[in-house]
Amino acid sequence: MKLSHGPLWTLEELSAEVALALADRPGQASGRVREVPDVRTIRYYTTLGLIDRPSQMRGRTALYGRRHLSQLVAIKRLQARGLSLAQVQERVAGQTDAALRKLAQL
Repeated sequence: MKLSHGPLWTLEELSAEVALALADRPGQASGRVREVPDVRTIRYYTTLGLIDRPSQMRGRTALYGRRHLSQLVAIKRLQARGLSLAQVQERVAGQTDAALRKLAQL
């Protein structure tokens, strides 16, 4: 189990944090990509390896931290530029926290 520094959010709370972080930018021009990832999309991204597994588990509740927020916002910002998920994965996978924050513009 990873230790997390800073706030921890449930999946629903994480989605709300992403929405707040993205509120200042227009969404995907084509309309094919959701502007804010919902719970199902976040789980899908985890399955694909686009975002890390949860930081902690409390019983059956997964908890996510700042790195997850950076990953999700970076994914959405890159998708808004027209990049495919494969292209996004190339840019996001294995990045440091600082690099993710820069990509996410946080």
